[in-house]
Amino acid sequence: MREIRDKLFELTNFYQEQLSLYGQIQEVGSEEQELIRAGQLDRLLAILKDKEGLLTKAGEYEQRIKGVQDQLAAHFDLETFSLPQLKLVAPEYYQKELQELEVAVSELLPVLESLEEQERRNEEALSKYLEAVQGPKTKTAQIRRAGRAYGKKSR
Repeated sequence: MREIRDKLFELTNFYQEQLSLYGQIQEVGSEEQELIRAGQLDRLLAILKDKEGLLTKAGEYEQRIKGVQDQLAAHFDLETFSLPQLKLVAPEYYQKELQELEVAVSELLPVLESLEEQERRNEEALSKYLEAVQGPKTKTAQIRRAGRAYGKKSR
C-alpha cells in the first residue's frame, strides 16, 4: 500500500517538475519573439540552445513518468495507464493521491497547449523575418530561374 502511494506521489512530483520546466521554456519562447522582432539571430541561436537543454530535461521526466505509469498500470491490472481508469479501479484510500495527481495533470495541459501555440507563432515570425531579409536575393534568383526555364539568358 505504501509503495503505491509513493509511486502516485512520485508521478505527481514528476508532472510538477515538468510543469516548472515548461514554464521556463515558455519564458525562453517569449524571449525568442523579442529577438526575432529585433533581428538578433546570434542571440536567438543561444536562446534556442538553452531551450533545447530544457526540452531534453522535460523529455527525461517524460521517460520517468512513463516508467511509473507502467508500474501503476501493471499493479492495478490496466492495459495502459489512464488516470480516469485508475480512479475507477483504485481503492478509496488512494483517492487523495489520485486527486493530487489529477490537479498536476490539469495544470500541465493548458501550459502545453500554450507552448504549442507560442512555438507556432515563433516559427511563423521567424519565417516572415527570413523571407523579408532574403526576399530581394530570392526574387532575383527566381527571375533568373524563370528566365532559364523559358530559354532566356541570364545577365
